[in-house]
Amino acid sequence: MPEFICSVFSLAATIVIAFIQIYQSKRMEVFERRQDERDERRHAEGNKARAIEFISNHYADRGLIPLCAVAAMHNDLFHYSRKMYWGFCCLVPEVQNLILKYCSLDLRVRGEEDLFVRCIAAVEAVLRDRFPKDESVLYDDGKYVLHSLERYAGERLPEPRVNLLPECLDSSFLPPDSCTPGYDYLIRKVLSEAFESRDASFAPISYLKNDYQFESSPEIEACRFASTAAFYAATYGSGDEANNRYYGCPGGFDGERIETMEDLFLLTVFQIYTKLLLPNKG
Repeated sequence: MPEFICSVFSLAATIVIAFIQIYQSKRMEVFERRQDERDERRHAEGNKARAIEFISNHYADRGLIPLCAVAAMHNDLFHYSRKMYWGFCCLVPEVQNLILKYCSLDLRVRGEEDLFVRCIAAVEAVLRDRFPKDESVLYDDGKYVLHSLERYAGERLPEPRVNLLPECLDSSFLPPDSCTPGYDYLIRKVLSEAFESRDASFAPISYLKNDYQFESSPEIEACRFASTAAFYAATYGSGDEANNRYYGCPGGFDGERIETMEDLFLLTVFQIYTKLLLPNKG
């Protein structure tokens, strides 16, 4: 009998201990969940603060934020000459995309393997399909466009040596202050008319290469020409499909300027990416 009573008490004690352990386990789960939620809130608040701080620090040039995203996707380890670009690259993707969100942009930083190579291939495909008899300035994987960044990043846009009309980009692209007056005019005019004509016999790049003295110009000028031509080829070669997404208009926002070869490189990649690559992602 005493053994039976002991067994009963032992079983009861075991059951009580089990209930206590279950209760404590549930309390611990609740505590850990609350702790995780608090940590997540702090993490989110920290990210928000860093995003707001970045926008505030670069408010005067906030229109260039889309180019920051391109810089991060192209090569976030490159030491960009503009502090705004490499500062953005130092942030984690979460914060980078918060910055883009707070600026009401549909652009997002994401893994884009070989972004530059794919951009050049996309522009070349457009030009080759529309003007099969034309020459190219994007040969050797777009080396002149790439050299705009890798060799001349911090250099200011070179003054044009050609006597072109004193007209720049209209409001749908960039404001007059964003480029050397006259430089873009002929490229824009020739490419827009060539794409509108639908005449496959046109050779707009060959014509422009001659007028801009591409073959005999210093490399930095050749880089500017190739980048500008690629920009407008993407602009006019993308078609007029309706798109309700807003990726930004670097250089045409609120006083920020496209001043250096680095700016021009990122602007060119941005235009190709948003006009020719992103629309195909659905």
